[in-house]
Amino acid sequence: MKKFIFILASLFISFSLLARDPDETLIKTFSSSFPKAEQVHWYEMPKAWVVNFVADGIRSRIVYLKDGKATEFTRYYFEKDLPFVIRSKVKEAYPNKNIFGVIEVSILTETGTSQLAYHIKLEDEKSWLTVKSDNDGNLTVEEKYKKAQ
Repeated sequence: MKKFIFILASLFISFSLLARDPDETLIKTFSSSFPKAEQVHWYEMPKAWVVNFVADGIRSRIVYLKDGKATEFTRYYFEKDLPFVIRSKVKEAYPNKNIFGVIEVSILTETGTSQLAYHIKLEDEKSWLTVKSDNDGNLTVEEKYKKAQ
């Protein structure tokens, strides 16, 4: 049993020594962009760094390439933070459903263009519905599920 604990402790120490933080420049870039960020957690991926955090009460995630360029911004929030135009178009198209939550995804391409999409989870007593909206409020259904009765 002592050997097992020793091996397990050795592996844990080895893996913790291999864990790295992003370079100081990336941390400074993030900190200057989000000075009020809380609950900041960095994760390394093979070609990118991911930071999860909360800013102004909204859970967010940013993917930075290893060269420091941000490529994806994701925010998770509720109806009150959805832009008015999008919210009103959703309410008009689905008047009997409640907005349960929103995932906002902004992607920056290598050419410098950006794509913004809102994935809006709706519900009523019997079903779940996810609709996707662009910045102009054009809606498409992504998924539908019936709730268990």
